[in-house]
Amino acid sequence: MTPQANELIKQGISQYQAREFEAALESWGQALSLYREIDDKRRSGAALGNMGVAYEALGDLARAIDCYQQHLVLAREIGDRRGEANALGNLGNACCAQLDFDGAIEHQQQRLAIARETGDNRGEEEALGNLALAFDAKGDLSGALQCYHQQLELARAIADDRIERHALKNLKLAYKYLANYEQANYYRQQQLAIVRQMFLSQQNNDFIQLAEMVGLNPVEDFAGADLSNFDLQYADFAGANLRNANLSGVDFTLADLSGALLSGARLINATLCNANLRDSELNDADLSGADLRTKLPRANLENANLTNANLSSAYLPHANLAGANLQGTDFRNSDMSGVNLSGANLKGADLSRADLKNIVVKNAKFAGCLGISEGLKIELMEGGGIFE
Repeated sequence: MTPQANELIKQGISQYQAREFEAALESWGQALSLYREIDDKRRSGAALGNMGVAYEALGDLARAIDCYQQHLVLAREIGDRRGEANALGNLGNACCAQLDFDGAIEHQQQRLAIARETGDNRGEEEALGNLALAFDAKGDLSGALQCYHQQLELARAIADDRIERHALKNLKLAYKYLANYEQANYYRQQQLAIVRQMFLSQQNNDFIQLAEMVGLNPVEDFAGADLSNFDLQYADFAGANLRNANLSGVDFTLADLSGALLSGARLINATLCNANLRDSELNDADLSGADLRTKLPRANLENANLTNANLSSAYLPHANLAGANLQGTDFRNSDMSGVNLSGANLKGADLSRADLKNIVVKNAKFAGCLGISEGLKIELMEGGGIFE
């Protein structure tokens, strides 16, 4: 009889996985009847737990809860702590689905106590996660935060990277919701440290995928981050907030940085060859020695440092370079039509064969520039350019 019941349990699992919930219920119900005939309370409880899950999948929470409660009674009757914990967890989740958050919290706390008592690390982590969800749904964010902190402590105690990443993400988001940006940033920095470690250990060379794996949002979580010397070729940072980030030595070849916020970023010796910087914000950025042989139409480079940067053959129509430090910058063959160079310092810059049509040069300094004919010099001086 037991082998037949066990086969029915397996059959029900296959049916459930195939989303045949009513068929699974029938199989598990038959197994339950067989287990009851031989008074096998442990297996009867397990069958009831499975039936409860199927009823939940069918949207019948009342019957699901009835099954879980029967499972709980049987588990406690025979001292089945594992079964008791499973029943409590299922009851907690069902209560949460019914918006009975107090009931959900009570059941999950009991499950958590059993997990800790029996040394069930996985059960403890799951209970803490479900408990946090119940607290959050109730509007008790401080209770949820306590759970996330405990999850993080557990993860580090048992060296579980997956749980650690999950806890750090939840802590960052919770503190951000509370407008405690200092604490949110504290946990964001820990996430970034994990990404750097994983990247440098060459577990995965897809930086964006790694970032998302640890719960970082590439659009908003990299401001002020230290990503120096990373290989970010082809990476998608469109619209990303990279303000004040350390991107020195980064390889952004063919990366999409269109509309990215790079104000104040350090891009010393960075490679941006053929990167998409359309409409990007690079004001006050340090791009000294950077390779910018790419398209920068309308890019804002006001007050940026581009000393000795390579912009040969770059496409810069209507870019804003007002106040920029352009000493020794290579602009050979670049399209600078309509560029604003007001107050910029171009000492020693190479403008050979550059398209300078309609540029704004008021108070721009052109001392020692290469590639400027006498006729162009006069034209630039008439526009307010300064030659010393």
